[in-house]
Amino acid sequence: MDIKKIVVAAALGLAVAGCGGGYDTIDAAREGLGGMSSTGSDSNRPTNPDQKSLWEYGQSGTSRLANIKSLNTVPTPNNEYNDALMTVQIHNFVDSQGEAKDYLNITVLFADTRCAGSCQLRFKRNGSTSAVYQVRESINGVFSENSFAPGDMEKLIKLIKMSGKASITVPLIGVPDAEFEFDFSGYDESKMSP
Repeated sequence: MDIKKIVVAAALGLAVAGCGGGYDTIDAAREGLGGMSSTGSDSNRPTNPDQKSLWEYGQSGTSRLANIKSLNTVPTPNNEYNDALMTVQIHNFVDSQGEAKDYLNITVLFADTRCAGSCQLRFKRNGSTSAVYQVRESINGVFSENSFAPGDMEKLIKLIKMSGKASITVPLIGVPDAEFEFDFSGYDESKMSP
């Protein structure tokens, strides 16, 4: 057999194996196929198992509170002394009939939101946008139950509870896409039970 044919055949075999290997690796990392993305940030565990949860818990009467702050701040032109910071609070309230329900307050500190009539709040997980909410208004930088369309607050609470690394993007005055990053992992449902 000609030595040139052997070398060409070997090179083609390596090229095909190289292409296939890369595809298999990418395919294995896709959602739901048993790759890296099917576990990790989708689970309710801290990204680093030795790291304690960043959630803080409290109680006021029959209400349980879970609070978390963004990992980053966003510089804004209107406040030269304090960059904008976001806090998220899940509030489990027991009403007079004994029924418990979760409420959500998202507060932007040290900045004004550009949300007087309507704006978008985007929730990004694993680097891509997983939900977009049309928000009616933000009063004093606070997005609450009245800010969301019916059912949207509950959907966002569910996303937050099951997320690891994620971000929330809102428009601020002077900053069209202010992205606040969070590590929501480690949310403890048992500490929020009435």
